[in-house]
Amino acid sequence: MATNPITAETVVRQTSGALAAEVAGEMVLMSVEQGQYYGFDDIATEIWRRIEQPIVVRELCASLATAYDGDPVAIERDVLTLLDQLSEQNLVETVPA
Repeated sequence: MATNPITAETVVRQTSGALAAEVAGEMVLMSVEQGQYYGFDDIATEIWRRIEQPIVVRELCASLATAYDGDPVAIERDVLTLLDQLSEQNLVETVPA
């Protein structure tokens, strides 16, 4: 579990040991530690792909707002919520800037 909250300035990436696969067009992740799996919708799948390499959350949100022509404030809120959930399951990690 993350010791510091993820913010717009945090650099994040997928955890190296995360198990992920695409099944019937949906991304499915497995938390071995928790013994749980998670199914992603299209947007969450896109976020997962974009955090394969380290990225600043603010940059991730800006690129999503451009790609989906969405409200930047709502996108940032939703992305931070998702990243916090993934962090709790040790599926994403923060990277020193």
